[in-house]
Amino acid sequence: MLVRSHISRGHGVIRIRQAIAHKGLSKECIETAIVNSGCDWFELAKDKAIKKYGNPKVTAVKGSKSLALLTKEKAKRVRFLLGQGFSYEQVIYALDYDPSDDFDN
Repeated sequence: MLVRSHISRGHGVIRIRQAIAHKGLSKECIETAIVNSGCDWFELAKDKAIKKYGNPKVTAVKGSKSLALLTKEKAKRVRFLLGQGFSYEQVIYALDYDPSDDFDN
């Protein structure tokens, strides 16, 4: 129940583990609950990025394509998703998604 609650808020597995451990449950119990959740953590990270940023892939910042601004914005998005409890691999997957690619077929 606690795992589903965190998943519905868009939290990643790392944050969920920490929150449940703080409640005093054993590591085995936590891992069992997370495995049985059946959640696709990569898709959850992508959904969280879409909800927060619309288009998670950084292509322009305020109309500018300046490399410095793009790098700064991408770092900001990475920090946000890492703070939500996603692994670096999940964050990279989420930020590489471009919704316009879905319509190019």
